[in-house]
Amino acid sequence: MSLQLMKLCDKVLNEYYGNIVAQVGKMLFERGSHPLRDIHRLTGLPRSKVAEALAVLIQHNLVEVEEWRPNIPSYKLLHDRIFLILRFPRYVFLVREQFGEEGEMVVDVILKEGQATASHIIVTSCIKLLEASENAAGGSSITSSPFELKHVTLRNHLIKLIENGFIQRCPSPQTLGKPCPTMSIKEDELHSFPPELLDLKALQQEIQARRAGNTNPDISHPNTDVLWRINYERFHVEFRDSEIRNSIHRRVDPLAGECLGAMLKLSYRTSDPWAPTLNPVSVAEIRDQLKDLKYLNQYLKILEEQSGGCVQLVGDAGGGQYRLNLANAVNTLTHALIYNIIQDRYGSKAARVFRLIHKNSMMEQEQIAELSMIGKKDAYTLCSRLFRDNFLQLQELRKTYAPSPANKTIYLFHVDINSVVRNILEWCYKALYNLIVQRETRGSENRRLLEKRTRVDSIVENLRQSGGTDDQIKEVEEMLSPSERALVEQLMTIQDKLFDAEIGLDETLFILQMYLYYSS
Repeated sequence: MSLQLMKLCDKVLNEYYGNIVAQVGKMLFERGSHPLRDIHRLTGLPRSKVAEALAVLIQHNLVEVEEWRPNIPSYKLLHDRIFLILRFPRYVFLVREQFGEEGEMVVDVILKEGQATASHIIVTSCIKLLEASENAAGGSSITSSPFELKHVTLRNHLIKLIENGFIQRCPSPQTLGKPCPTMSIKEDELHSFPPELLDLKALQQEIQARRAGNTNPDISHPNTDVLWRINYERFHVEFRDSEIRNSIHRRVDPLAGECLGAMLKLSYRTSDPWAPTLNPVSVAEIRDQLKDLKYLNQYLKILEEQSGGCVQLVGDAGGGQYRLNLANAVNTLTHALIYNIIQDRYGSKAARVFRLIHKNSMMEQEQIAELSMIGKKDAYTLCSRLFRDNFLQLQELRKTYAPSPANKTIYLFHVDINSVVRNILEWCYKALYNLIVQRETRGSENRRLLEKRTRVDSIVENLRQSGGTDDQIKEVEEMLSPSERALVEQLMTIQDKLFDAEIGLDETLFILQMYLYYSS
């Protein structure tokens, strides 16, 4: 665990959950698992505030409870999940692509709640969708039958997400009445949704009551003890497969990426998605999956040669058997990413030197200059810069250990990819922290202007819904001068660029984390 990661986690917790939660999280990050009394003493916060902060962290799956001593629980921070909060927009976008607007709303509610019952997820999602539909319709009441059955549609999408593994059931306490109960769940219950957990009539009654203004209706549901949460690993499988398919798409063509995607789906029927090497699939199975793809054998041959060791021919039964090596695919992606980073940061010559040393394991400085076709002085300068920034390692080698001046000491440059990956991870953590600070700074410096823009927009929207005249709307809009409006537009453009940079950094982080996972 590094200083940059701690600063990033502290900043994310402070932005999303407040200063008190951030202080508790920082203390747990620095000192590890501790009981409540130690957290209260080390943070200097009131005991009730510490308990509330821990409850928030547990609710959002960022802290797990362990038994420190008999009947004394301790709390351990799951720091790897904290910066996953920055990945929430990618989770929502993925579900929207595969399951539509209803699935997007279900996942969005769970991400904001951390853990929630199925009835709460469906009711909250239904109310948000109905309000969005009414706003789009200009405030008119929607009473058509498709909207009356919205809760049924959301129930179906929730079940689909559970069956596909994107949502999973939370473990339940097995030993009640103890300060530190044992939490567990059966494997077959993890992604199954019993139909008796929901009462559709009660759901409809609560939706109607809450839309009528009753924020806390007295309606009971049969699923109050069953909570659901996001299964991050399922999303990460999709992200990893998407990165591999896109790399083949860029390197060969879209049909080759489609062929690889079909092979992945077939392999997951008999393999663990996180295994480094998946079980083989036959050409006949691939042909059944891709009936419209011509020249399948030629594409498989190209994939075998151009996929960086991802697609491997392992037998000739069933027209040929191919195996997917996901570890090789992630290694290839990581190496290409490192080469691009070095090229962007130091230039094409430095990338050529690094690639040459990486390919040949260990090289002398004279060899590097000769094989890379770069002058000795330039090669020495580039190697020094890469060595200074921990991209290269230096190995000292003596011909003999006899103390003689004739003995020559040889210095060999080599690459430790694991060290390089961790070094780039540190850069990514630091860059993400700086982006969040920059976004907060620009927002705080222009807070009054943004609040004025929000007030003007809300007044204009209310006038439009209440039937205000064009002159009234124009008069309100003129409360924001042209220079102020231009400044707001410029600020929003910069904020969007910062947000896009965070998404790009997160994609880089994901590839590097996948490499460390498979290398371990």
